[in-house]
Amino acid sequence: MRARAPQSALARRRRDEVGGAVTLLVMLMVPVCLLAAVAAAAVPRRLAAESAADVAAKNLASLAVAWRDAQARDHGALDWFFGDCVASSTNASAGDLAALEPEFQRACEALTESVLEGLSARGFDANTVTGFYSSAYAASAPTTMTPDGNHAVSLPCHAGGRAIVADAVHLGLAADWATTDWAASQAWPQGLRIAAEAVGTIPLPAASGTMAEPACGSLLDIVPLDAQPAGGNEARQLAESLPTRTGFGS
Repeated sequence: MRARAPQSALARRRRDEVGGAVTLLVMLMVPVCLLAAVAAAAVPRRLAAESAADVAAKNLASLAVAWRDAQARDHGALDWFFGDCVASSTNASAGDLAALEPEFQRACEALTESVLEGLSARGFDANTVTGFYSSAYAASAPTTMTPDGNHAVSLPCHAGGRAIVADAVHLGLAADWATTDWAASQAWPQGLRIAAEAVGTIPLPAASGTMAEPACGSLLDIVPLDAQPAGGNEARQLAESLPTRTGFGS
């Protein structure tokens, strides 16, 4: 059996260089792969969180416009609204409305619990939810002007078919996200403040033979601020022209 020739110094050095290059490549690739894995987990969760915020805003906007209609308050604060669910000291109820207080409070508490649970399940800190709701559209829209100086379409208006939008309310909310989710906190160490807005409406069937109301068009279609065209849009101009906004939350 022939003896194995010893390796030369040059061969050993080349082998060491190859091994070192492989080690360096591994050291460089591991963080990249880890970051890609974190992003792959975090981005869908952020999209799900934004969707949850949109749903919460729509639910609260629907509550706000229903409460305005039921309490006959076009402007200012509403009683039994998210998340205190108590009567406002400046809006003391009287007469027949007082008899509805238990029903209003129970409905408010049930929706508040549902909204907060939905947001918490998507990684929001429920203690940081804040927002606002506007005046009633029907009480404010006739004074609104479009950029060309004409009066904007006002409520009530036809929303398609025989449906009429009798009134509407604009609502916005925001909350801290990525404070408890590990993957999201790696991608956004400081967390994110995610916001959403919606217009809640009161739809009614059109009376037979009455089609005098104008078409709503895009009057109620709020476009996100970061996506609106340079000239703005009619829906946002109308929402921002409403005389009062009432804050809620922490």
